[in-house]
Amino acid sequence: MANLAPYISSIRLIVVMFPFLAILLLLPFLIRQYHRYGAISGWMVSVNYAFVFYILCAYALTILPLPTIEQVKQMTGPVENFHLFNFVRDFTTYSGFVLSQPDTWLHAAKTPQFIQPFFNLLLTLPFGMFLRYQYKKSFLTSLVLSFGLTLSFELIQRSALFGLYPRPYRLFDVDDLFLNTCGAMLGWLISGPLGKMLPKKEDIVETLEERSHKVSVSRKSVAILLDLAIIMVSDIAYNLIVGQPNQYVSILLYIFWVIMPELIGWPTLGQRLVHLQLVDKSGKKAGFVRVLLRNLFGYVLVYGLFAGELYVLNQTGSVVASELGTYYFLSLFGLFLILVFVLSLAVSLFTKQFFHEILSGTRLASTYQNKSEE
Repeated sequence: MANLAPYISSIRLIVVMFPFLAILLLLPFLIRQYHRYGAISGWMVSVNYAFVFYILCAYALTILPLPTIEQVKQMTGPVENFHLFNFVRDFTTYSGFVLSQPDTWLHAAKTPQFIQPFFNLLLTLPFGMFLRYQYKKSFLTSLVLSFGLTLSFELIQRSALFGLYPRPYRLFDVDDLFLNTCGAMLGWLISGPLGKMLPKKEDIVETLEERSHKVSVSRKSVAILLDLAIIMVSDIAYNLIVGQPNQYVSILLYIFWVIMPELIGWPTLGQRLVHLQLVDKSGKKAGFVRVLLRNLFGYVLVYGLFAGELYVLNQTGSVVASELGTYYFLSLFGLFLILVFVLSLAVSLFTKQFFHEILSGTRLASTYQNKSEE
């Protein structure tokens, strides 16, 4: 049987990396769901998580494991195959399969000549299923997208991983292109009857609109993460253009993107995209003092806590021995405060409010309007 160890190790790598990549890759999806429906569905999030996980695994299986450059330099095999259905000729020639002799079928199914084409067919089967069930793509659209996905596999291989290697370390194979595309379209056909047994997107959307006026912790978190992401990207862009980091730029960006809109009574960009707006407990515009307290407790103290902890930990490697005890105490105290902060986030899952909202007397209210209200 073909050696599956390299493929299994690739999947294991994705399993380890996935939790860190999922938040980044799914943030656009969460923003879109909140912007469009005012709420998210656990089922839809799970399906999209599964899709992201599948795409990562698919590319890992076609790219990994990576050989060394020296190993690639010593390769002398072909780099491409443009003979369509060459896999059929290999199977009939080398697998020992004889249609009229059933005792040869099982042995033939264990040969690489069968396993490799079969797994190429299975590789893109989920892609077609996702396209039809989750994204409602037609047969023709799915065919184009499936061909584009499989072509990207082959072109990445043919490009020697974008020129990283002196020559391709995997074969560009037109048979793989054909089998991967067929596999995706087979998945599209299967998802028809299978989709009837799964929750319908139309029914899920109806329940989302009913929940659109409730502000969840995840919805507020998406707004906060988006605003912080904009600040970080803007700060990085400034550093790249100017070529000299400036810590005050981040502060000015935060004032411009977050504090000023909240003082004026406007939603920040992150809040606007998920249909939220800052108000006080009564639902009116939050006053000047409440906005300042909210940002002081929510961002300034938290950032200062983590920055201070990092500073203390860095100093423990350079201070004199007589001061080590003091720095160790400060580092432990900082870790205790960080633990309190993490616990407060856990409590917010039940109270539906962050600690800085409670201390400042502010909250984020939903501005989403259902279609019947527009």
